Amino acid sequence: MLTVTGPTNIEIDTIEYDSRLVRGDSLFFAVNGFAHDGYDFIKQAKAGGAVAVMGVRNGCNAVPTHVQVADIRQAMADVAARFYGFPGRYLDVCGVSGTNGKTTVCHLIRRILEKSGKKAGMVTSIVYDTAGETFPAERTTPESLDLQRLLLLMRKNRCTHAVIEVSSHSLVLKRVEHIQFQVAVFTNFTRDHLDFHHTMDEYLRAKSLLLEKLDSEYGCAVINLDVPEFRQFFGGLKSSHLTYSLSDTSADVYARSYQFESDRTMFDLVTPAGSRTVTYHLPGRFNLINALAAAAAGLASGVDLDSIVGGLETAGPVPGRLNVVKSTAPFTVYVDYAHTPDAIERLCQSAREIAQRNLLLLSGCGGNRDKGKRPLMGRAATTFADFAVITSDNPRDEDPQAIMEEIVSGIRSDNYECHVDRRKAIRAILQRAQPGDTIVLAGKGAEKYQEIKGVKHPFDEVKEVQIALAEAGYGQSEQDASS
Repeated sequence: MLTVTGPTNIEIDTIEYDSRLVRGDSLFFAVNGFAHDGYDFIKQAKAGGAVAVMGVRNGCNAVPTHVQVADIRQAMADVAARFYGFPGRYLDVCGVSGTNGKTTVCHLIRRILEKSGKKAGMVTSIVYDTAGETFPAERTTPESLDLQRLLLLMRKNRCTHAVIEVSSHSLVLKRVEHIQFQVAVFTNFTRDHLDFHHTMDEYLRAKSLLLEKLDSEYGCAVINLDVPEFRQFFGGLKSSHLTYSLSDTSADVYARSYQFESDRTMFDLVTPAGSRTVTYHLPGRFNLINALAAAAAGLASGVDLDSIVGGLETAGPVPGRLNVVKSTAPFTVYVDYAHTPDAIERLCQSAREIAQRNLLLLSGCGGNRDKGKRPLMGRAATTFADFAVITSDNPRDEDPQAIMEEIVSGIRSDNYECHVDRRKAIRAILQRAQPGDTIVLAGKGAEKYQEIKGVKHPFDEVKEVQIALAEAGYGQSEQDASS
């Protein structure tokens, strides 16, 4: 359905869905979001220069031309792709989806592509990088209009490839329309986002939508064989596929043997193209699984094995993913983004494999998100760590004390304490540490803020730890400070 009211012989110079960005003769998409209705911002859009509005209502008197559509998100994706020349058709695009590990796998795949001489842009929950410009990420996968712009910039910067972190939200909300993916990587599948998807079955169906966007003739699905839920994907595949696994040697890509250290992982990579011994500078079991996913994606992208190994061996730490905070303290502190029960379990498992003594964990839950996982987070923290400090994450519009109490309701032991103020919680866990202990601060990762009542307050987890360590007499070593 498409109904136009008003003149149609108008010229459109720009398209926007954010009224604050409207400039010149613009088409404004009145997107009805979760908190606001785009029609409420039409006056602001008109003041910026909007001459037409597209939305689901049957009219709008504020501008000369109104276009009514049945699905505003589909319409925005269609118009944006056409307006920017369908850039997603001219790039080899790899999409990475799953509950955890997406960002790290994207970074690794891009490094592998670069090692093979290919120029790739990248879109992740940390950064939008067009291989010429970088923009801070506002969400895991940007809105369709923003994504088409980013892909266009990648083309202008002579990229041949793009690596995109594809969230389940983005698939349902049609943010990745008009992109023909050559590779689709599936990392894992555990509870998350049930405030949006409601059930795990619905969540899995959302993930499976990425398979429908694969090039049926040349595309390849890269599937984690260790995830039982993903096995149902094989029945409906119209493309080729590769599998990877940490535990199943029937997979196409697997690790034959591995050794974890505090700052690296050594393993034997086994692939259909041969085997290699890899020294990989990302520690922990879950980072090894991420490496296997990236290696399989590299093969699916036509990259040779030497370049895959070279990419893995030269990959640096991904911001906010098991990053060590360098200091002179007699214990080790890591910062990580883990914010689901499964991610906490995996994080603790990995940390234990490189820990010398006790494992101490700081964890919380975000507000305005799946409340059902909060007790599970509390139980995971106290089950898989020797001691847990429960605190705030991004409380958003909720009471942080109430969130913390819901987390605690799932705890069945006494190896924890609570501090609603995250800065105080950091100091409390550092004070508890003994020589040889390992501390992991989970939930914030590379975020530079804490969102409270609609305001993003500056909060850099690494800097907060460094300040607290300095107060305790543990500064950076001269070598770390100069690096």
